[in-house]
Amino acid sequence: MLQETERRVQRLEYLPFGGNGANLSVSILAEPGEVQEQSAAERASELERQIATLREQTARLTRQTEEARREGIEQGRTEELHRQTELLERCATGLTQAAESFRADRDQYLGAVEHEVVRLALAVAARVLHREAQMDPLMLSGAVRVALGQLAETAEVRLRVPAAELDLWAEMLRLIPNLALRPELISDERLQSGEAVLEAQTGSVDLGVRAQMEEIERGFFDLLESREEMRGAASEQASGSRGQAG
Repeated sequence: MLQETERRVQRLEYLPFGGNGANLSVSILAEPGEVQEQSAAERASELERQIATLREQTARLTRQTEEARREGIEQGRTEELHRQTELLERCATGLTQAAESFRADRDQYLGAVEHEVVRLALAVAARVLHREAQMDPLMLSGAVRVALGQLAETAEVRLRVPAAELDLWAEMLRLIPNLALRPELISDERLQSGEAVLEAQTGSVDLGVRAQMEEIERGFFDLLESREEMRGAASEQASGSRGQAG
């Protein structure tokens, strides 16, 4: 058997071809121990690079997760704010419509109540005046005196009064001082206590309690109608202003 000899790797030298004569030597092999140390160092360095890369990726993933969590929370808050805003807008719209409906119903109710109150007040006043007329047949003497004062002295005037009160009216007219125009008294069976009709060439006027109450009633209802028209015009104007604002 051949004697085992120690392996050694010799440096391979190349002689120069021309030039300045310097030796060019290249080491193509290294010692086995050097190769193993170099491989371990490279593996350690590669492992460290991988660990660093993994840490960087982990940190980046953590940041992305945190950003996504914050974005999700912010998006949830934004959506909840939108829902709350829409709910408040619906509630405000409902309240506005309810207020407008209540205002319209209130105006209609007050208009109806005003008419009923006027009718009730006039009915009470008519009953009181009729009772006063029964107790004082000459209650209309003031109205007759005012009406006579507005007529010319040369006018021919007739005063129709209830038949049962003819003498009382004649005595009353006789006792009125400074009466420039004295009407002709005419008894009328159709008239009741508290009624009197003054007739002239230009026309006639009913001075009775009933006629005066009817005139007062017409005046009241005309006033109520004008107020309703003004209220309706104001409501339309307010609605138009709200529409332009909206």
